[in-house]
Amino acid sequence: MTTPPILLLHGWGGSFASSFEAHGWTAAPAAANRTFIRMDLPGHADPDAPLDPAAYADLAASVAARLPPEPVDIVGYSLGAKIALALAIASPDKVRRLALFGIGDNLFAPEPAADVIVEALEQGVTADTPALAKGLVEDSQASGSNPLALAAVLRRRPNPVVDATALADLASRTMLINSSDDRVAQPDERLRNAMPGLTYVQLNGPGHVALPGDADVRRLSTEFLKVEAQHSGDVPDRKRDDQSGGCP
Repeated sequence: MTTPPILLLHGWGGSFASSFEAHGWTAAPAAANRTFIRMDLPGHADPDAPLDPAAYADLAASVAARLPPEPVDIVGYSLGAKIALALAIASPDKVRRLALFGIGDNLFAPEPAADVIVEALEQGVTADTPALAKGLVEDSQASGSNPLALAAVLRRRPNPVVDATALADLASRTMLINSSDDRVAQPDERLRNAMPGLTYVQLNGPGHVALPGDADVRRLSTEFLKVEAQHSGDVPDRKRDDQSGGCP
């Protein structure tokens, strides 16, 4: 079987270049000889992106329409991880393996900090802006996105919506990497319990924004995707606080 290409899906406020390319993902040793699909999420890395939230009414469908006909492996970070799961549920034959990070129980609910982030994007960061929202807004500047378009993405109707009962079938081919210091993705107990058999790694740091640049996140993700299709039950060696299966 031909090794599938790798789709790298960044999080809200990021881009392929700022979240992955700048941090060496396309040059990772475990990804040697792999083809990468360069994709920016709708509303990102485009100064002329629509400012109407309705333009972002179905992010997963927008991404699916740009995929090649053959199956893919997916690395998904934060919002990109949500979209990756939605794609795998909708078209399981199109997604071979998933390496996800920066996603937890927030998968099942609208982001609680969205309104604060939108205010900071539209009116500017102030001394009263919470540190998490300030960090996300400042990090988004590296993507070259229009701040008002990023605000529109956050104002969209909630999507993708992932049904917890549909996740179990994906567990055997999914790795989830989260950080104990990630204030966006923690807690992640409900997500882990919804995917018994999931390959799970908890790192002792870093925070949410720093995850794409973490060497362990990059290494673990690309090694997991390196496993050949005929050996899809195998998993690579893992380090730090490593747990497989549901919560204790």
